[in-house]
Amino acid sequence: MDDDVILRGPLGEMATAEASPAGLNPTDLYAGAISWWSAAVSPAVSIVSWPSAPLTVWMSHVHDDASDGSRLVDALRRLLGGSAPLATHHDVTNGRMYSAAVHSTRRAEHAGTGTSALLLTGSPFTAGPGSSWRSPLLESHTRMAWDGRHIIPTRSFRRHRSAEKSAPPHVGALWTPSLKAWRGFLPTDAATWSRVLHLAQRSAPAPLARASSDRWQHDLAEAYRWAFHTRPCLTYTPRAGELLDAVCEAEDRWDTALPEKHGGFFLRVGDHVSRMAGALAAAERTAIHGTHIKAAWSLARRAVKDTCRLVSMDRDMVHQIVEYVDDAMRHVSTSEGQASPVLSNTPEGQTYGEYAHGNRSPSGINAVRKLKQWYQDSCQICATTLVLRSPRHRYSEAAHIRAKEDGGPDLTENLLCLCPNCHVRFDGGAFVLTDDLTVVDTVKDRLGAKLKRHQWHYINLDHVRHHRHHWISRNPAPLTALPSERQSN
Repeated sequence: MDDDVILRGPLGEMATAEASPAGLNPTDLYAGAISWWSAAVSPAVSIVSWPSAPLTVWMSHVHDDASDGSRLVDALRRLLGGSAPLATHHDVTNGRMYSAAVHSTRRAEHAGTGTSALLLTGSPFTAGPGSSWRSPLLESHTRMAWDGRHIIPTRSFRRHRSAEKSAPPHVGALWTPSLKAWRGFLPTDAATWSRVLHLAQRSAPAPLARASSDRWQHDLAEAYRWAFHTRPCLTYTPRAGELLDAVCEAEDRWDTALPEKHGGFFLRVGDHVSRMAGALAAAERTAIHGTHIKAAWSLARRAVKDTCRLVSMDRDMVHQIVEYVDDAMRHVSTSEGQASPVLSNTPEGQTYGEYAHGNRSPSGINAVRKLKQWYQDSCQICATTLVLRSPRHRYSEAAHIRAKEDGGPDLTENLLCLCPNCHVRFDGGAFVLTDDLTVVDTVKDRLGAKLKRHQWHYINLDHVRHHRHHWISRNPAPLTALPSERQSN
């Protein structure tokens, strides 16, 4: 039962195919992949039950002193670094190092060379007498990052920006400490470490031939693009909600049945299950179903039992609570049903100056710089790159989809990188976009190619529809190239 973990979706397929060649246990690789993936998509994806909290799943893979904990992170960087890129910082052990990691991630995000996703790897612990968690500043900052509060100051950003406008990156953690260092906790650290799933690394099975299917790579790349293009706020099916309730109802039992220093490790099991289920659902581009909750609980159950062994808790009591959750989930009789629609993190009526999770948008200058950096000044419509004999070398223009005089914001979600010709034609209604971002030439009445789009460039369809309706309503002749269902928007 201890290793009865359900390897689900593209992440499970990756773990099954790649664990043996990497010299890792499939469940360890799967768990690490969930942590990496959740951090990579957290700037774009949230869950409807707690939309202000990041999706990140924090994990600690504890290994014995003779093994190498970096193998897992190296394998994930090789396997997921292309389809789900994010900044990683190794062995961040104090507040100053954490502040530097946050600052460099912000700079990359504002320059358009990265997202606001940051993953802490290695170990924050030092093996020595007493507690290895030596930095109260680091402890407080990581707690706020997990909870979803949005003020994590750094020295330079305090000087140049108000704290209110300085939104932190979405911080994940995939720590690989040695057992000796991990056991340096003080009991008072339980509030921090209940935010982490603790797993004991298993030995790798005998080498097997690598699976031939690489379908998971395509599926994860598509899911990553989908996340940043749609900014989904994931909803639950009725069955998924009932199963999650069964997990959460056991939280009081952890607190009352175990000593405080032990029970504190499990007070957020329901949150972990919810976040893991959301990460799995995002990898499949769907709402959260009952099967996602069951798969997430199977991994949380292993983490609970591993933590029990690592801390030398009362195993009988811990296993009784685990069996109680298993039994409660088996007795959920609610049918799967339909989830309410997957919501957008930029719903109609939300202030355009706010991004998902409450993060404020960069200034218009930073938005334009980021946009042009993404596309290297190549036009999103005709793919032309205008090269000049001047110090600037390349030239492009940032076109507003919803015009500024109509309330269009200076955000990347309302901007296109265009050459001057396409900019004039777009602003004059000679080009409009369908909901799937196909270009329509309204002068020649024909469909063109789909708009070129960078994987991090989210485009708000409300602005697209506003622009289209504005110009089609002024066109006396019907457009046969434009599908009829688009014209009504």
